[in-house]
Amino acid sequence: MDRYDMEDVVVAPPAECSSPLKEWRLKRQAGTLDRSDIIEFLKRESPKYFDYQTSGTDTDTNAITRCRGTNCLECGCNHHEHGWGQGPTNTDNLRVGVLFHLTHAQANMVPEIKRLRCRMSLICGSIKCMFKESLAKEEIIDVVVEFMLGDNPSSALEKLRLEGNTATVCGKVFKNGEPTYSCRECGVDPTCVLCVNCFKRSAHRFHKYKMSTSGGGGCCDCGDDEAWKKDHYCELHLANRKNPLESKILTDAVLERVEICFGAILAFCVSYLEIEPNASLQCLDGNVEGGQVDGAQYCTVLYNDESHTFDQVIQTLTKIAKCRPKDAMEIVAAIDREGRAVVKCDTFEECNKLKESIENQMILPTALLSTARNNQSLRTSVLHIGAVACQQFALQLLGWFQEFLVRHYLFRKTFSELVQRKQEAFCIRHILEYDVKLWKTARTCWHRLLISGMLMEYDNKMVLAQEFSRRYATIVEDFISDDHDHAFSIVSLSVQLFTVPSIAHHLIAHEGIFNKLVHTFYHVAIEKFIRNKTLHFSKNIASLTFFKRANYILYDLRYLLSLKPEVMSNDLRSGFLEGCRVLMRVLNVMQGMESITRQTGQHMDYEPEWECAFNLHIKLATTISQVIEWASGDVKLLRKLYKMTLRALVGNSFIVGGERTVQPKKVAGHLANCLVYDVAVQPVSIHLPLSRFYAGIYLHLGAHDLTYDELQTETDALSIKLTPREIIEPVLCTQAMIAQVAAGMWRRNGYTLLHQLYFYRNVRCRVEMLDRDIACLQIGASLMESNEFLIHVLNKFNMIPWLQETYWSMLSDNDMNDEILREASIFDEFLELLIVIIGERWMPGVSMVTEEDRLRKEIIQLLCIKSYSHSELSRALPDGNSGNNDIIFEDVINTVAVFKKPVGADSKGVYELKEHLLVEFNMYFYHYTKEDKSKAEEQQRERRKAKKQLVCCPPPMLPQLTPAFTSMANILQCPVFLNICTLVMNRALNVHSRSFTESHLQKVLHLLGFAIQEELSEHYSFLSFYERSQQYGILEKLEELARCPRLEAHYDFVLWTIERYKQLQAKQAPSDGGAGPSGSQQSAGEELPLSSEEQARKEKENRARLAAERRAQIMAQMQNAQKSFMNSNAEMFAATDKETREESASTGAMDWADIPSEEEQGAVALKPNIACLGPNRKLYQGSDDTFKCILCFEICAISRCGPPLVSSAFVQTSRVIYTTPNLRSSQSALHMSCCGHVMHYNCWLEYFSNEEFKELRRPHRNRAVLGNQSANVEFHCPYCRTLSNTVLPVTEALPAFSPAPTSTDSYLPLDSFVEIMSTLAIELGAMKDDEVAQFPSLSNILRMSGVVGGLAQFERSVQLIKNPTRLHADFSELMQFLNKTLLTNFMQIQKSHFKDHPPTEPNPECLELVSMLWDTCSYTLQALEIYLFVVQKPLKSELSMRHQSCARNLVRACSLRPSLRFEAEFSARLLDTVFNQNGTSVLEWDCFRVLVPFQFGVLNLMVPEKGYKSIIPSGSMFDFYILQTMFLANLTKAVLCFDVDKETAERAPNSELTQLDYVEQLPSRIRDNMVAFYRRYNIPARVLQKNKQKQLAEEDTEENQSHEQTVVIPCESHHLALLLEYVQQQMSSFLRCSCLFYRFLTDVEFPDTFPTDHPDRFDLMCQYLGLDPMLGVYFDMETVYATMMHSFASHPHIDRDVEQRCQPEARRSLQLEPCLRPLPRLKVLCDDFSDLINSVSDIFCPNNEREAMKTPTMCLICGSILCGQSYCCQPELDKVSVGACTHHAHACGAEVGIFLRIRDCQVVYLGRGKGCFIPPPYLDEYGETDMGLRRGNPLRLCQAAYSKIFLQWLGHGLHEEIARLNDNTNVAGGSLASHVVPPQAG
Repeated sequence: MDRYDMEDVVVAPPAECSSPLKEWRLKRQAGTLDRSDIIEFLKRESPKYFDYQTSGTDTDTNAITRCRGTNCLECGCNHHEHGWGQGPTNTDNLRVGVLFHLTHAQANMVPEIKRLRCRMSLICGSIKCMFKESLAKEEIIDVVVEFMLGDNPSSALEKLRLEGNTATVCGKVFKNGEPTYSCRECGVDPTCVLCVNCFKRSAHRFHKYKMSTSGGGGCCDCGDDEAWKKDHYCELHLANRKNPLESKILTDAVLERVEICFGAILAFCVSYLEIEPNASLQCLDGNVEGGQVDGAQYCTVLYNDESHTFDQVIQTLTKIAKCRPKDAMEIVAAIDREGRAVVKCDTFEECNKLKESIENQMILPTALLSTARNNQSLRTSVLHIGAVACQQFALQLLGWFQEFLVRHYLFRKTFSELVQRKQEAFCIRHILEYDVKLWKTARTCWHRLLISGMLMEYDNKMVLAQEFSRRYATIVEDFISDDHDHAFSIVSLSVQLFTVPSIAHHLIAHEGIFNKLVHTFYHVAIEKFIRNKTLHFSKNIASLTFFKRANYILYDLRYLLSLKPEVMSNDLRSGFLEGCRVLMRVLNVMQGMESITRQTGQHMDYEPEWECAFNLHIKLATTISQVIEWASGDVKLLRKLYKMTLRALVGNSFIVGGERTVQPKKVAGHLANCLVYDVAVQPVSIHLPLSRFYAGIYLHLGAHDLTYDELQTETDALSIKLTPREIIEPVLCTQAMIAQVAAGMWRRNGYTLLHQLYFYRNVRCRVEMLDRDIACLQIGASLMESNEFLIHVLNKFNMIPWLQETYWSMLSDNDMNDEILREASIFDEFLELLIVIIGERWMPGVSMVTEEDRLRKEIIQLLCIKSYSHSELSRALPDGNSGNNDIIFEDVINTVAVFKKPVGADSKGVYELKEHLLVEFNMYFYHYTKEDKSKAEEQQRERRKAKKQLVCCPPPMLPQLTPAFTSMANILQCPVFLNICTLVMNRALNVHSRSFTESHLQKVLHLLGFAIQEELSEHYSFLSFYERSQQYGILEKLEELARCPRLEAHYDFVLWTIERYKQLQAKQAPSDGGAGPSGSQQSAGEELPLSSEEQARKEKENRARLAAERRAQIMAQMQNAQKSFMNSNAEMFAATDKETREESASTGAMDWADIPSEEEQGAVALKPNIACLGPNRKLYQGSDDTFKCILCFEICAISRCGPPLVSSAFVQTSRVIYTTPNLRSSQSALHMSCCGHVMHYNCWLEYFSNEEFKELRRPHRNRAVLGNQSANVEFHCPYCRTLSNTVLPVTEALPAFSPAPTSTDSYLPLDSFVEIMSTLAIELGAMKDDEVAQFPSLSNILRMSGVVGGLAQFERSVQLIKNPTRLHADFSELMQFLNKTLLTNFMQIQKSHFKDHPPTEPNPECLELVSMLWDTCSYTLQALEIYLFVVQKPLKSELSMRHQSCARNLVRACSLRPSLRFEAEFSARLLDTVFNQNGTSVLEWDCFRVLVPFQFGVLNLMVPEKGYKSIIPSGSMFDFYILQTMFLANLTKAVLCFDVDKETAERAPNSELTQLDYVEQLPSRIRDNMVAFYRRYNIPARVLQKNKQKQLAEEDTEENQSHEQTVVIPCESHHLALLLEYVQQQMSSFLRCSCLFYRFLTDVEFPDTFPTDHPDRFDLMCQYLGLDPMLGVYFDMETVYATMMHSFASHPHIDRDVEQRCQPEARRSLQLEPCLRPLPRLKVLCDDFSDLINSVSDIFCPNNEREAMKTPTMCLICGSILCGQSYCCQPELDKVSVGACTHHAHACGAEVGIFLRIRDCQVVYLGRGKGCFIPPPYLDEYGETDMGLRRGNPLRLCQAAYSKIFLQWLGHGLHEEIARLNDNTNVAGGSLASHVVPPQAG
């Protein structure tokens, strides 16, 4: 038999052949069974389940997988039936996708395919293959299981399950994107996580937990005692602890068979998964037919890499392999998912030729990916097809094996023993080292197998960790040279091993893993960049990429040292020190790396490389902190590490190395020998990790009573000498360079230096940079004599000459120059550094504080700037090394701040500092930027001013220094310090001094405040600042400063300093025996100036006093003038007084009764019967129609003949309030919005032309525009930037066009209107296309309607306009542009409706287009009505300008639209449906959508075209009759649909019927008519009557009764009252829409009787529309109302529907349109986000049932879950492949979509080819969103935020929001549109 004959590959073995199971058992009994027998069986059987199948070009790609029991290797779908006792397995995710894509041309070259029983002529697409996994499991795997466990393996496995000894550790392997949970309270470190099932069953769900998504490859730590501080087990795994390890089922004989099978499985998998291309034939053991290699039994395999993009590979496949783009995309998706795919199956020669072509193809690098690997060719190989089949089965076998091991401890024990055998090919060493040569899926299978087999028990985990450690250098070097992501490398197992504390400590102690990791990093990442014993990174992107991969070693170091041991053993100490020695080598070459020299003369030529050095520091900083933390707990380790660090510092030559010149410097009589190193000339570096490491070690010496002098003695004995001067020198040079940069001396060094200084202070770097530098200087200050220390600092800043007394006088004759300003700036930086050295002592080891105190100080300083949200505060603080850092942060923040909860959906909760802690504010906090300092100072001044305190920022109290740093306080009283302070104050007092700035004085005052408060604290017995300050006259100088006029800004600070000084003076008074001659007695007679606040208050009082005096003076003058005038006119005033007295006596007080009350005023002024329609309608009063053009700013008035005015508008397709359409076949509608800003049409036309031209020139920021998108250009309103795509005309009010009616006019009645409309419908329906010219005349229609002699009445009834004024010629052009926009959007509706057969360009006379504008008007008004209802706004409430202008202009545009003769057919169908009952029934109407085209499309047809007459709807009697007609239709529908039983059940018990009194007062005649109408037409009543009648007839038949009984449905008064209430409720939406419509049609405002804060009332709306609110009137049989209602209710469709309802099995043909439209709602979301993310954790891709969705995305409109942002799910839309979300948005939301990317917690708005991210509605307890789950706080649904999204969607504002956010993004930082849900990946 031909081995690869696909017709016969799956066949049962011949009867004469013994089964392999029987053969194995016989050999087992004979003792000859070997694993090679099982391997041979696996190798022989696996190719049999490899099969071909074909698919055509136009065939659904999923159709090829519809055969049951196969695994499609194209899409990865798993269709197998599961075997005995085993449900669906997770291994389905691990199958490799082998994809055979053969184009038609390639298929002709493959002779083997001709054996397939199919016609090759039908093959137009590709040939694909599949592996039948279910059959392979049944025929191969189940046989092996049966051999291991006996004849009934399912029973044995069930018994094993009942024994319960699966594992105490969960070990569930996480898939990519699967939710994980970590406990902030109980987790040992942040890497300890739980799966969903364990978390739900554990106590941690009640703790403070963190939620995140896995990157894949990790496992659940439930049950691991070392991962949790408490609550180690969930309920499930807690029960497993009680189960015994041994098993009654797994006997020794079973375990022997298990060992043989396990060995065979491992050997088979290792053998076949590691097939090299050139070893393909040898691995098949010569089983190639006839030894030939030229048959079509080879395939070209293309492998995955992380360097080339999808587009690059697709381009290569289409160009080289001649694949169709769609097939190429499927191949690339399979390669990305599985790691490889087969692109060709042919002879070896052809496959090898394709391989060479692909490898020789040059791929141009992209801007985003420009790496060395990117420039290489794609990786390909040629394999034998049998080898590929064996590899596929090996992957299936590994997946099954992983799950099988979890079933029992003894299985894992056997597996562990096997892989520990070093002589085996499948030993751990081989698996680890060969991982790099496998593809993605094969790697994942082995990783999961090792996790399941080796990590569930501690002993096995230790074995794996030891082997991993021994091979670490090899596998890391392989990983660095590899191009796969870290998650797919065996190196990723380090997190599972190194985070177990006991294992990590064992590896450090016995395997030297610390040493090995650092040495490996040094060798592979650093050594090649060392130049002259210092690191220098080249500016090479390829090396940076290489370096980034090497940085994963530093992550492993972080894991290894994450938990400090409680007890340090000798082995552990020794192993740790070995690692530290290598670490010293790393720090030694980092000391001074990327050094820079000040550029003089010219700007530097190019910016040097600096990012790599900072990346190295950021990655290594945590490790350095951990090493210091480890050393701090053990005195022996600390002592040895200190000496090691000193030795490294002595050996380093940067700055202090070699023979350095020393130069003596003298200040204030004190001499110091300073090192000569000019920062302005010689190299300086930001990177000093060795010096900073020393500072970190030194801070912990005091905790173990170790001193510098004691250790110096020991180091001197070792010839290691390092003086304090040499310790601080590198750091001092760096600080001097920073000061010079601030002074502008390094400008020519470019932005590189500024960037480095930014990161030097940045929160990510400052812990091991700035903070350590300050600690280093504090160490120097404590070890050196204070005067000497200050001289060293002054010398390094080159400020010693500046301190000379005569310095300023020497420069006084010269003009101020840049050098003076520069030196003043440097001295300012010196003073600030001195403040920081003295004041920033909240560091454990420097002062008596803890880490919590340090964190507390940091938070206080941050909250002094502003109120911070929780996330802002956490980002502003450095990351801690401990996994409990979050808990510590929470505890500290609650002690210093108060949390203010958010108010509203857009606000965040913020922390505000507690009031009593404001005194701890330090203006010169060393973590402040200049901006932070300015904000904080302003805030502090405002607070103190509000409290009427001194407006200044005094220094806070300082904590007590530790004994080792106590001498640092002496700086505040040393002569050099006092000399500096005196000098600055003297220069401040000297008005001629030019070397002084106010900042100098402010800083000196701050330092003096420190000194005063330190002595007041009495912490240091040696501190005598007061006594020494008297020698320098500090107080006198302060008092002089307080009186100096040019220092007014610092008055308050000076006064505060004086007050504190006097407090110190008072405290010292008993010892001093009173004040000296320079004390307060001397200045007792002198009065100090007031504070600025007191001065301002005093000035204000003076101004108020002067103003009052001035007013009194003026009033007195006026009074004198008044008296003088009255005296001169005494007779006139006497007569006036007499008249006034007489009038007062006759009338008395004012008669308030004559003034009507407010209610009476309203009743008189507002006639309650104000109506916009009907005989009593209010007439149009006219309005002011003048505007200002927003483009030319001219005042323009609306004129019929003048140029038209327009307002920009936006038309969009919509399904927001979709209801069943009546007169159109589409499922969507058009919605229009408008901003209301007016402009001339010509002005807009010019503006639009410019915008259109700019849009054509603009480069596409997004991807290419889809073919299904509209071609019209979108633009913004020139004034408000509202998104627009058309314009609406702005015209006069419609009543202004029609003649005003008089009160004596008579009109045709309603019955005449009905007859005319019926006749018109008949006449229009009888017309043919060629008879349009012979349109029936108006007189003929009136005559045929029976209305004789009523032409004048008709003209008055329709308000016929004779000789109407012609509109401007541009108006028709404007309407054409509007219609074009509507047509473009209408085509989008048609395309979405007819997906399979897109319609052609419609005929302009198509009936759909006739009502397009009218339908847009009705839909827009309905959308507005629903929006107002949802936001609880009644009609009378003030509408926004957008809503008002849109509705007004749209209604007027519909009325003024030129009439079209081909509208006759549309109007005929409409009238025939409404009046002649030919068409749909009233139950299928949306009455308002019928009302609008009825209003606009019928009456004009009755006016001859050439008669110079027209009818414009503006509130005529016929307009009123049209409304009455549709009102009656809606009323009829409500009565027909009323279900008395349902309404009674829904009513609250004992609720009052509001209409009962009205019904009882009705005449009996009308009440009987209502009952009769209800019984005759009400559908539920008719159905009930028919069913009861049928039941009664059946009962009569059984009883043989011949007479027929009639069933009467009860209908009492309370039933009628309930009916009327139901009708009023159902009519509310129609009436609200009608009120809006006729409000803008007639321009009659809503009366003041309309409510403004309550729901609209039925009676008031009816009165406004001219309708009778008493519904009983419409049931009077003597009126035309009842006739019309009977006509509507007697439609044959309704009778048919009743008959169908009586037969439950019958299919209903009538589609009911409800009177009251259900409100649109978004999908209801889970309240807890974890429930939502858990619900999608097991959802698989619809096109790949074995692969979980990477980005599950929920449509918030319909709730569908989509596979977003993925190439695997890209349907076609208008023959273009688009993303799943884009396609769904087109179908679900009419091009608009709202999607929640669940795992990223992001909401995506999708529009026309655009999209944007917005904050999700899920907030944490601090009121903040967490897009990307970066913080991981538990999230809850915020209804306010979700309502905001809902209202944006309901208000049709998504397109505008997308445009606004995209514009903001583009302005802020360039185009990010390609990353915002691209259409092709959305």
